[in-house]
Amino acid sequence: MQRGYVLCDDTLSKVLCLTPGKDGVELNNVESSQILNKALCLENLTETKNVLRRLKDQELVSSLEIVNVARLYKKFF
Repeated sequence: MQRGYVLCDDTLSKVLCLTPGKDGVELNNVESSQILNKALCLENLTETKNVLRRLKDQELVSSLEIVNVARLYKKFF
């Protein structure tokens, strides 16, 4: 179980994860807590904002928001 902040879409149904080769990012549907365990999760809010800004600058993501991962875990526990 992770703690900190994740990047997800505005409906809280998809979360940003690293690709299996760890050379890119992808949005995965939040269907179970296992997906949340794979999510890109950062403990520091400032660090999370910096990562989001860099991903947007590189045009890897469009509209994502920062959410505390505990909010998403509540769906499953």
